[in-house]
Amino acid sequence: MRFSTVLILSLAGACALPPPPPPAAEFLVSAGDQTYWVRSDNSGLRIRGSPLILARTGGRYYEIFVGEVDRSFPKALLSGERVFRRDLTTGDSTMIYDDTAVVSLAEEYHRQHPKARPLGPDDDPDDDVDITAVGETDILNVLGPYIALEHRISVERQDEHDQDDTTRAVIDLRNGKPVELDHMLRDPSVQEAAGEGGLVNRRWRHDGYDVISRYDTLRKMNALALRDRRGREWKLGLVATSFVQIFWLDKPGIDPQTRHALARAFNDATAYGETIQQVSRRGAKVKRPIRTAGRQT
Repeated sequence: MRFSTVLILSLAGACALPPPPPPAAEFLVSAGDQTYWVRSDNSGLRIRGSPLILARTGGRYYEIFVGEVDRSFPKALLSGERVFRRDLTTGDSTMIYDDTAVVSLAEEYHRQHPKARPLGPDDDPDDDVDITAVGETDILNVLGPYIALEHRISVERQDEHDQDDTTRAVIDLRNGKPVELDHMLRDPSVQEAAGEGGLVNRRWRHDGYDVISRYDTLRKMNALALRDRRGREWKLGLVATSFVQIFWLDKPGIDPQTRHALARAFNDATAYGETIQQVSRRGAKVKRPIRTAGRQT
């Protein structure tokens, strides 16, 4: 009797069906300072990651990046950071946030020292400077057409107390103007981008499949998964940020020009000094999870 039971179990195991393939899907996951390109079909699940801060508004995709502004003089070191948007299709860049604190300090210093000449790219400052001001701008998150920023400035003057200030702002990337947080949260485009639910469990509905996010209390990260209409799930990976957006690339599909622009942006991001991640999953086998830093720089 025992032999028969073992034989039946062995036959059942030998005839076990392979795991089902994921649904046909193509979308982008924007998670902080990383963007992931997800494709799935009968052959399996493929994910490519890039150190790209991505936004979309008006049907156009933009890269959000930080650029340096240097307004130094021989006896005044004044540097800051501005935020730009770059249209991926045209390549045109537009400043959406200026480091006005550093710019104001430079204008004030020039009024007080009208004969001082700005330092050139290859010029060195004096050994003994009157003032040092360093501004830093971090992109905290992107949601819909809005960018949340944190700006910090540190000012040191001779024979005076040091000054350190931190401010936060929400900028509308369409026009570069600041908006109130309540205004952003009431915007329907933000509510759509944020998905359904709260920060612990969220869901983005699409035609034929959903993307879901669950907070992993053990790892203190958010676990993303692809789910079909029968409730079957395929793990995508883990992200540290709670500010996740999904950009659908199928149903309807994107035009060839936009697809080419996105692919080029993913490739160009390798020049930033980061390593592009490529993940491939076939069936239920997972080679490597997605991971991203929670702070954007």
